Amino acid sequence: MPIPRISIRALRAFIAVYEEQSFSKAAARENATQSGMSTQVKNLELKLGTPLLLRDRKEYTLTPAGQLVYRDGQAILKALMATEAAVTDMQSEVAGLVRVGLIPSLTRSVLIPALDAFKAEFAKVELSMLEEYSGSLMRRVLDGDLDFAVVPSGDIPAGLTAKFVARDREMIMGRPGALPEWPHLGPAPLSALSGARLIVPSRQNVRRKRIEGLLSAHGVHVAELMEMDGMLGTIELVGKTDWLAILPSALCYADKDGVSRKLNVLTDPPMSFDYVIVEKTESPLPNAARLLAEHLTRHTNLILEDWADLGHAAIG
Repeated sequence: MPIPRISIRALRAFIAVYEEQSFSKAAARENATQSGMSTQVKNLELKLGTPLLLRDRKEYTLTPAGQLVYRDGQAILKALMATEAAVTDMQSEVAGLVRVGLIPSLTRSVLIPALDAFKAEFAKVELSMLEEYSGSLMRRVLDGDLDFAVVPSGDIPAGLTAKFVARDREMIMGRPGALPEWPHLGPAPLSALSGARLIVPSRQNVRRKRIEGLLSAHGVHVAELMEMDGMLGTIELVGKTDWLAILPSALCYADKDGVSRKLNVLTDPPMSFDYVIVEKTESPLPNAARLLAEHLTRHTNLILEDWADLGHAAIG
């Protein structure tokens, strides 16, 4: 009996349809026609002699065979692309275009030193940087618009793989003189926000749910909430008014001197989260993108580790 031969094109089609939950979206992602994607998936099922996808209430689910093909198919495609990339890298210097997405928490303090170090070492690499929030960045990585993105850990969509970068803690930011009973760079309990005016991100931001959940769970009632999606706008407003904000320490790093804004480490309870790099599961990062990811990881950790030298509870 002949051994069924799985084509790479059919494998890519099957994986795309499952991850996109749509033949039309999968076709757009793979630059193919919808009928072509359907034919590829059907031919794959015929070659293997078993269904791989089941339609259930407008959702595609995997059969046991489909789970096996999906898992191993991702590894096969990634291995093939890694081999191709490795051979290419052997014949050329580090160059080309790297497309990276960053959340606003990292663009203010981490981006400049990381880029300076990277460009000093790899001057011929072209960079395309996009600052957005995590949901849209992960969508762009999945669509192939970005090579990778640095986002908070959380629900990672099918088709993406996450790699740990660093753990950050939240801080309370206010204008100089805010929360006078707690000194700059010292710890402050969540209860310090009672009766305060607090800026929070919109409900589309993953941090909003965590902040509101923490306030509710600990019975902290603020005087007023204002929704604002825009880290730099939030920072400017906080520095010149009586509004306060809960912000990641990496974002706050530029204000460690306390001249324009006051910072307090949020404690009792503390609030932390992890940064991760997300990339397509089936596609290894190009060499230049991998090296940039390493620089961003290293400089994120350097900034977070530096808080330990500022005379307050270590962040990490």
